[in-house]
Amino acid sequence: MESVKTSGQDRTPAGGVPLKKLNVITITIACVLALCLAYAVFRTTNSYGALRDATERYIASQQDAANLMDGSDYLTDQVREFVVTGKTECVDNFFEELNTTRRRDKAVEDLGLYFSDTEAYRFLQGALDRSNALVETEYRAMRLEIDAKGYDLAAFPKELSQVELTAEEEALSPGKKSQMATELVFGDAYRQAKEQIRSDVERCLDTLVAETKAQQTASSDRLLSLLREQSILIIVLFISVFVLVLLTSRLVIRPLERSVAHISEQQTMPMTGAAELRFLAAAYNAMFEQNRRDQDQLSYDAAHDDLTDLYNRGVFDRMRESSDMNSIALMLVDVDEFKSVNDRYGHDVGDRVLKKVAGLLQSSFRSEDYVCRIGGDEFAVIMVRSSSELKPLVYRKMQGLNEILKNPDDGLPPVSLSVGVAFGDRENPTDDIYKDADTALYRVKKAGRGDCAFY
Repeated sequence: MESVKTSGQDRTPAGGVPLKKLNVITITIACVLALCLAYAVFRTTNSYGALRDATERYIASQQDAANLMDGSDYLTDQVREFVVTGKTECVDNFFEELNTTRRRDKAVEDLGLYFSDTEAYRFLQGALDRSNALVETEYRAMRLEIDAKGYDLAAFPKELSQVELTAEEEALSPGKKSQMATELVFGDAYRQAKEQIRSDVERCLDTLVAETKAQQTASSDRLLSLLREQSILIIVLFISVFVLVLLTSRLVIRPLERSVAHISEQQTMPMTGAAELRFLAAAYNAMFEQNRRDQDQLSYDAAHDDLTDLYNRGVFDRMRESSDMNSIALMLVDVDEFKSVNDRYGHDVGDRVLKKVAGLLQSSFRSEDYVCRIGGDEFAVIMVRSSSELKPLVYRKMQGLNEILKNPDDGLPPVSLSVGVAFGDRENPTDDIYKDADTALYRVKKAGRGDCAFY
């Protein structure tokens, strides 16, 4: 017993925590909390920035929508002024806006930077498409007015010279051409098209308001949550510092003072403070972890086959008893002529063949299915949540496995599998799905092996 005590006394100091180490722990915890607080502040700043950015994007998007409408209205104003007054500078203004200033196109491009996948962008793009479609009408109106006024067509942009008038339009008098041009840009059809453009722009703005409000609400909620998180972290930081100071005093400083007093009096240092507690905890934890690992290993060994690492017969029987027979598929798999493999090549090669079959079966089915070795060369697969609709899939899987096994490239002898399958929703079932799967397996063997049959 004395030797045991001495051993314990020798080992206890090794489990103690030096004051320097405790200081490091204290500083580390404080630093971690400080970093967490700094990170929370960083996230709060980002959240505020997101709120500000959402607002700025909304303001910019409003301007984009207004710019598209302004650009469209400007084109309308210039073409109308031209067909009414015949001023050629209106045509120049029209094409400068269309091809150079491009307020409409730029508005859609700018909105797409932040809202490309939103309803708002699609509405504004629709407005641009309608406006572009209206440009063709405006081209025709200007072309008719040019002919009516007798202007030289070559003096105008090439887009107008590409407008082809119909024979009826060509035959019209100048006055009629001018009247038709006026009708094109002042008529009901043109006004309705403009109203549709305006409606798309308004719907874009309405959608932007809703989306921006949602973003602002989410950012505000996140900001409030982060502020609360900061407050909690600050409180935790102060509490942690207080607790750590208290622990240092009770577990290190006071025991150290008593130890110094004993050393001064040349007495044995008392084994008090944090060292003993940590030693006992470490010893207990070591025994507990070892015991847990032993239990896990025993449980694993009890459920798995030693050679193939598949589930064993015991697990298979328990699954048969506990599973819903109406929603599973049971496959019985035999390695054909396996005894001849052992006789001809030896049991080591036979074991390798079984491992290969096990590995192929394991990789061919879902992780939730149960692949078991239930005998020497007998395997079983319980497919959960399966129905007869999977027959083609199961058949292809087993044909694929047989193709691999019959044409080995790893130096092992070729083998094949005979497979009998019974689904829970099979026709004309008996009371035992295992019996039905075995009946299907017997049919395969009787027909020559190396195939898959269904009950």
